Amino acid sequence: MAHLRVRVANDQRFALRALARRRQVSMSQMLRTLVGRELREADAASGSLPDESAVREMAILIAVELVLKLQEATTPGGASRSRDLLEEAARAAMARLEMVEASLQRGSDR
Repeated sequence: MAHLRVRVANDQRFALRALARRRQVSMSQMLRTLVGRELREADAASGSLPDESAVREMAILIAVELVLKLQEATTPGGASRSRDLLEEAARAAMARLEMVEASLQRGSDR
């Protein structure tokens, strides 16, 4: 365990001391509790943001959808060809989404 010295304003010190008394703990224990809570919240907040690879995977999915729409609009028989590819593309997209979801879940478990 490490020792820290902290300077706080008098009003904060009085409020902290009053809170510690109400909770029937020492000032040191109260500070350890507050620091621990702050660190847990910071970890939880950083884990909630998607990582770079998840954002990249989602961008790929959007790009694939745009390519299919472009194909439908510009090539002869594009709409029927697009329907032929739709099921295969949907399976690939669902597999990619499952992979991204699993990756995000692993990241949040850390």
